[in-house]
Amino acid sequence: MTKVIVFDLDGTIVDSMGYLANFAGKLINDAYGLSLAMSKRLFLLTSGIPFCEQMELLFPGKEKNNEIVAEFEHLKEENMLKYSLYPETWEVFQELANKGYKLAISSSNAQHIIENYLEYSGLKVDLVCGYKNKKFGKGKPHFEAIMKYFAVGADKLIFVGDSQKDYERAKGNSIEFIARAGTFTVEELKETGVKWVIKDLYELPGLLEQKSD
Repeated sequence: MTKVIVFDLDGTIVDSMGYLANFAGKLINDAYGLSLAMSKRLFLLTSGIPFCEQMELLFPGKEKNNEIVAEFEHLKEENMLKYSLYPETWEVFQELANKGYKLAISSSNAQHIIENYLEYSGLKVDLVCGYKNKKFGKGKPHFEAIMKYFAVGADKLIFVGDSQKDYERAKGNSIEFIARAGTFTVEELKETGVKWVIKDLYELPGLLEQKSD
């Protein structure tokens, strides 16, 4: 039966989190006076959800939040094509496809940003789910759309992400989760309760085979 591997984008298949943390850190630092290091850390700790939700989580009701979000989203879209896929991504995606897995992306990036990036990079997947509005984002709405598209249950999905928020969304929807270290260390991810952690995507096919035995 079909099994679907769902990938987060930033920090999981695209080497972009350092750049995004710099953007967010500078904007938060300028607006609210937190140190640059603390601003970047807060961004990373809450990553995995739309940036507008991150800002409200970190600074509830603050008047400059909308301005920060607008500038961040502008910088993200303006620079997205500059960020490289992790070098193993093409090879691993091809190997997984050859083994019969269906590949999907679930990201907090806007739908058109993801589609433009995939077209530019040449990476092929079976389904793309981006952020459209508060009712269609990473988590339950994406998982339900993916299950409907591929006609599978939650037990046939595996979500690969890089953050605690990714893990929380998978766990909350009874979806198996594999974390890619990088944004956070192996130790940090396991401390949050993540069972399966890989250091790069090369480890993924072997782990999937191991888990299916």
